Amino acid sequence: MIQGAYDKLATIDPRNDSQVIFYDALIPGSTLLGYVNADHWAIAMPISRDMPMVADAFIDRNNFPREVLLEAIVRFVEESLLEHERESGLTQ
Repeated sequence: MIQGAYDKLATIDPRNDSQVIFYDALIPGSTLLGYVNADHWAIAMPISRDMPMVADAFIDRNNFPREVLLEAIVRFVEESLLEHERESGLTQ
């Protein structure tokens, strides 16, 4: 199923994840923070922590440091806001 969706989008651009073409995944004017080398379920759902029996039976490689990722995002936003304040003269 995923291969079929990928193939359809590949007729437009082979750089897709079977859901969207890479340039449609970003909001215009936004900042790309980075790429995560992990399955999207591993990032979104702590299945191995919350449902270990399900994870053992059906899921592999679900361990992902979500807290570290969230902290990095918050620190990036904080630094960006502080930089904006300095550039606009809002700090004293």
